[in-house]
Amino acid sequence: MKIEIISERENPLLNRREIRFRVSYEGATPRATEIRKRLISTLKSEDRLTILDGIKPEFGRRIASGYVKIYADEESMMIEPEHRIKKNLEGKEERPNAKEEKPEGTKPESNGGENE
Repeated sequence: MKIEIISERENPLLNRREIRFRVSYEGATPRATEIRKRLISTLKSEDRLTILDGIKPEFGRRIASGYVKIYADEESMMIEPEHRIKKNLEGKEERPNAKEEKPEGTKPESNGGENE
């Protein structure tokens, strides 16, 4: 995976740097967490102050464009929606299994008297 910085600008009003980038890769589109880790090391930013806003793959090519924001401090990050902060800092929560696991040795539930 190779990351190329397209543009970088300082936003003093929001106390952050705004960076547009392009990522080229082999195989499937990399996960956002992988791209975010690589951006943090490339840009030498702090993990807790870096917000990956979005990644958009180009159809039929192994290239994706993206947008990342690097805040100067945690207080400045308060303008970010809570879901975006959670997605970047805590990762996605695993969805609970639709099927509940039953203890071994229990009989399946009756289907209302049919076919019994």
